[in-house]
Amino acid sequence: MIEGLRHILYPEVCVACRALLRTGESFVCASCLAEFSPFQGPVAGGEALKRAVREHFGSQDVPSEAWCLYPYRGGGRLHDAMHSLKYEGIFPLGHLFGRRLGELVASSGRGDFDGIVPVPLHRLKRIERTYNQAEKVAEGVSEVLGIPVLARALVRGRYTDSQTGLSSTARRKNVQGAFGPGRQPCPPRVLLVDDVVTTGATMAAAAGALRGSGASVVALAAVALTEKT
Repeated sequence: MIEGLRHILYPEVCVACRALLRTGESFVCASCLAEFSPFQGPVAGGEALKRAVREHFGSQDVPSEAWCLYPYRGGGRLHDAMHSLKYEGIFPLGHLFGRRLGELVASSGRGDFDGIVPVPLHRLKRIERTYNQAEKVAEGVSEVLGIPVLARALVRGRYTDSQTGLSSTARRKNVQGAFGPGRQPCPPRVLLVDDVVTTGATMAAAAGALRGSGASVVALAAVALTEKT
């Protein structure tokens, strides 16, 4: 967190490679952005995300619409940047990724949602981290699409263990019943946003809770999707 605060106050180096940033660059240099290797075209990442959900949980949880920017690996520059966003307090990265994600949604000709809902953190984890990285990504998406962020439409009422290292079955069990309706009403068409998706267990559970709160359409958007190894 101290490193993150230092970078926010003096954002002169790339969070991924530590090279000096040039004029016009923010937090991530152009070289590292190019190395992130996005999915090709506006639909490829979304199809990969839907395929991952289908393979792990069946067709009943597959969204009708989905978008994703990058395939994600356990190492490399994208991993470093996402780690900085999630654990080092460099939350402005969420806006950077979110704007790119919003542009991807817009390029597909969609964006007619009533609200953007970030996958919420449990309140204890929110206190520990001081912010929700998914909410920062959602804010960037909102800046592009002009759709409000509904950060209180969904709550994480049960504290869950980290999903890292868990099997697909264990991941789904870990988040089962973790989400519930929040203080804000849930509109009919919702874009659910998260930072990194592995099996889709968390997003599937959150989407189910939103549908239970009255949403008729829940589309998914994520910055990155973990590749199979």
